[in-house]
Amino acid sequence: MHEIAIMMLLFGAALQPSGAEPPAPEENEARRYAVVRARSFNVLPDTGEDMGAAFRHLLNTVVEAGEPAQIQLDRGRYLMGGGVSHNAAITIERANHLIICGEGAATEIVLTEPRQGGFFIADSADVWIENLAVDHDPLPYTQGQIMLVNATEGWFDFVAQRGYPLLNESWFAEAPKPYGQWGMIFDPEAPCLKAGAADFIFMDSWNKLGRRVWRMRPVKEQRERLNDMRLGDRFVYMARHGRGGCVFFYRSRDCGVRNITVYASQSLAVGSVAADRITVDGMIIERRPGTDRLLTTNSDGVHCQQNIRGPIIENCRFESMADDSINIYYYPNTVTGVISDTVVRASRHGIIERGDTLQLFDPQEGRVLAEVEVEEARDAPEGEYRITLAEPVFGLRALAGRLSVYNLSRCGADYIIRNNEFRNHRRHGMMLKAPRGVIENNIIDGVGGLGIVVGNDPEWPEGVIPADIVIRNNSIKDAGRSRWYGENPRGAAIQIKTLALGGQLAAERLLRGVTLENNLIINPPGAGVYIGAAREVFVHQLRVFYRSDGVMPRAAAAMVIEDAAAVRVENLRVESQHTDVTAGLLIEPSVDGGEAGVRMNGVHVSGFPGLQAVIDRRE
Repeated sequence: MHEIAIMMLLFGAALQPSGAEPPAPEENEARRYAVVRARSFNVLPDTGEDMGAAFRHLLNTVVEAGEPAQIQLDRGRYLMGGGVSHNAAITIERANHLIICGEGAATEIVLTEPRQGGFFIADSADVWIENLAVDHDPLPYTQGQIMLVNATEGWFDFVAQRGYPLLNESWFAEAPKPYGQWGMIFDPEAPCLKAGAADFIFMDSWNKLGRRVWRMRPVKEQRERLNDMRLGDRFVYMARHGRGGCVFFYRSRDCGVRNITVYASQSLAVGSVAADRITVDGMIIERRPGTDRLLTTNSDGVHCQQNIRGPIIENCRFESMADDSINIYYYPNTVTGVISDTVVRASRHGIIERGDTLQLFDPQEGRVLAEVEVEEARDAPEGEYRITLAEPVFGLRALAGRLSVYNLSRCGADYIIRNNEFRNHRRHGMMLKAPRGVIENNIIDGVGGLGIVVGNDPEWPEGVIPADIVIRNNSIKDAGRSRWYGENPRGAAIQIKTLALGGQLAAERLLRGVTLENNLIINPPGAGVYIGAAREVFVHQLRVFYRSDGVMPRAAAAMVIEDAAAVRVENLRVESQHTDVTAGLLIEPSVDGGEAGVRMNGVHVSGFPGLQAVIDRRE
């Protein structure tokens, strides 16, 4: 579970084109930034007073001046209270060539409103947040221990740990249901999610039993998850308001963060909607040193929705978040009416503009009806679009009301994810739903979900269908620690697939052009690699090792290919002492026959006697 809700509830009327122009490269090199000392504007650290108003005044002064500037913050703690717009302490709008810079993690922005984010940057270009840390006080979550569990009656008793907020604080009850009111079961000793347990539980209600003790009642449909709880387990309960993040970019270009540290967030660490080429370089998301905290952010690490060019994410460390490390996607529109073969009406979920290329996708079947350019997009009644297509598309009328519109021009394509570490957090390391990406030299270790997921997700819904992706020189270890990721028959450290509704593979093999090269997978959640409803996938130098002390969630082959064509496998090496590892490579009957389906050159297995190199069910 992750949040579509975050991005869409942020701005109901937000989806308009940006007016900010990016700086030309030669301008960047020659530009000189005036250094503005925050202290000169009475923005002072370690006063114990709210610096929000003074800092906002400083920002307004600098932005109105219209000259390149670097605002320099001294070392120390700056308390920032709630802001008046965009649910953020600090809003920066229509700014260009601005840097807000501290002196490393010793410069700390402390957000005192647990319902709001930190920096909200809109309609801007070349704006950077650098060399500082962000924390919350009070925290937007609490943590403690499970005292008693009654799965039959559907409740458990929870004692909040001293030093953490109490559940009678208003921000817990005010969080939106269901996605803002839920918690996670943690190991009784280690600071990680409990292995093999459900990784989220939505809460219906709670009532106070004592000063720090509450009786918690999960929603009815999730009460069976109480069977995963034991006396002494720890529990984290969040007030997940889903408003922006520590740093959030909206309709902004060529902006980013460098060398920031995130200790807590009521939502994301870094988010971007309708932005263009956001850079996240050297960000550290970690539990605050010297504390016994179990959590960092209440949501994702980096979350990018309907970006024009995708992000560059490099040299970062992601730890202990309540959701995915990285999610890149477009939130699809729905065709609500058909006027002609060239004119349709569509919901206004994502931005659509003249010249954009749209992919018309039938999520029920998992088929693409057409890819077509937009000749005109204008407002229609009831907050919808009226879209004129550059050429006719036949068959639209039969699919009105169910056809999804994926905007290939605003899906975050052309992204780079390199030299990062992803450790010990809930859910997936990466969710990649955009084409033309490079993922290289990353380490993924101990995540609750899968390591790398490449493919659309029509349930939430999130698109588009990825293509032309390179995944190389990555290490993925101990992924899928939580209950259902390994139990799923398609569970894998690297999962490549096209989906239709209901979790079914798409009727067409739409995902294409993926290269896996020189990746190492240790103790995966079932398979090391799963490929489904895909074509033109090249796997070279894949190594999959199952440790003798690892726990297999189900019997599986190290690599599984299902409903695919034009897959090449070269030099696959598998080592396992587990008898639940059925083969090095499993080819399902739905794969095309012969080398049109799979070409193999070197599948090597070692371990227990009888481990087969290849099981080919087409035969």
